[in-house]
Amino acid sequence: MSVTLRKQERILLTLTLLAIVLLAVASALYFARIDLTSSRAFTLSKASRGLHAEIPERIRITYYISKSLADRHPGPAAIEDFLAELAAVSRGKIQVRVVDPTKNPVEAESFGLVAQQMQVVEQSEQRLALVYTGIVIEYLDRHQTIPAILSTDMLEYEIVKAIRAAISDRKPIAGLLVGDPDKSLANDYQSLANGLAQSGYEPREVRLGTAIDDDVDLLYVLGNAGIDRYDAAFIDAFLMRGGNVFFAVKGVNVDPNNGLVAKALPEGGLLPVLTSYGFDIARQLVLDQSNLTVPFQNQAPSGGYQIQYVRYPHWVAIDARFTSADNPITAHFSGLDLYWPSPMTLRPVGTVHYEELARTTPKAWLQTKDFAAGPQDQPMYALERDSTTGQYLVAAAGKGSFPSAFATGPAPTRAGTPPPPVPAAPSSPEARIVVVSSADFLTDMMRMSDSGFNASFALSAADWLVSADDLIAIRARTVIDTRLNRIKDADTKAFMVALTYVVTLGLVPLAVIAYGLARASRRARKERESRTVRGGEA
Repeated sequence: MSVTLRKQERILLTLTLLAIVLLAVASALYFARIDLTSSRAFTLSKASRGLHAEIPERIRITYYISKSLADRHPGPAAIEDFLAELAAVSRGKIQVRVVDPTKNPVEAESFGLVAQQMQVVEQSEQRLALVYTGIVIEYLDRHQTIPAILSTDMLEYEIVKAIRAAISDRKPIAGLLVGDPDKSLANDYQSLANGLAQSGYEPREVRLGTAIDDDVDLLYVLGNAGIDRYDAAFIDAFLMRGGNVFFAVKGVNVDPNNGLVAKALPEGGLLPVLTSYGFDIARQLVLDQSNLTVPFQNQAPSGGYQIQYVRYPHWVAIDARFTSADNPITAHFSGLDLYWPSPMTLRPVGTVHYEELARTTPKAWLQTKDFAAGPQDQPMYALERDSTTGQYLVAAAGKGSFPSAFATGPAPTRAGTPPPPVPAAPSSPEARIVVVSSADFLTDMMRMSDSGFNASFALSAADWLVSADDLIAIRARTVIDTRLNRIKDADTKAFMVALTYVVTLGLVPLAVIAYGLARASRRARKERESRTVRGGEA
């Protein structure tokens, strides 16, 4: 019996060791993880899993990381895990290596990687160390560099985009045309320009009233107060040759440099051109109960200045419930704040397919004539509320063949300048348009209102405009609105705040006190019962 038992133990031990070896081999060949996040942020996207089909020749990804940094920060380990998983699903098309360039930095620096300073503490002594952290993607004789990467927040998006750029040997070019005379690209749109550059686009400034280069893939029209029909003709010519356009426009101009004085834009300009494409922007303002609290600086009676926080219905916070779940731009909605938006109506033309991207809440209202936007005008905000309450469209998209706004009638002219280009055809080839009825939501004011997801919305729209729909879902998983603004109704929000105070400052302390008193009473009762059993002894 004992011989048989020992034989069974040896067989069991052998099988156990074999299972461990096979598990180790499988873990080297296959990569798996359990992702419990709601956005599936740690699961490879469909774009990444299908990337091998787009790669004609093998791609080498080199992660340059200093060992001193990898030993002190959790980010590098997560990056290595992601790269290993990407290589595992690439069917041999992607090769990954990890290199510490500290001793021989020539290779890393030849790809444009620069050492970063980091404070380290060793043996109770603080010093500055130079460390490297960056990724280089090599394809044939070309390469793309992702510098200073230390987390996986946007890594998958950047890797997929960089691989595609290396294969195609070009970055898509995003033209930036500033249409408001009081703004400039350098002073007002650096967040947008930097976001485009970091997302694999080449931002290029486009001047009003000039021809748009043929190699521009998409055009941002940022504001329209300074655009007349002559300027609009150049935009129309770009669309008619198959260009894709993002319009951030307004019907009412609000001047932050002049006490927030609001005036409807004059007739003409860009808005009738948009109407000919099917997007009708009214010269009115939309206000909503779902809004931001904005700090305003006012002069105090003493002569100094004070900060006043105002619930500002002119700055509308779009509720995710009223965005499109079908279009990739808003299917994974992360947030959108619109400053002084105007109501929009779709008037379909031709065979264009239109989609509503975002609406206000049903409790929005309008200012149609007496525009009041300053903090001192709060009593006038809701003068037209009762007669105009409703839900209003503020963002939409169109895809198809758009008719030219200048195909008939005389071409616009401007004294002393050459005539604008003639439309290449009466209607465009397949093209895409996104229209948001807020001209200022992509300015650097998004930093003040903590609305960084505005730039993410514009970048997702850029991917949709150039038909890179599969990248949008990757970006949207990493950008979320973390503000505590889920409750939009002012009365409900006030009730919940009051209830929170009652619970945390009243009921919770009372419950703790009641529990303590009950516990003390129970203990005293047990002591009395114990003394009674022992005949009253102490």
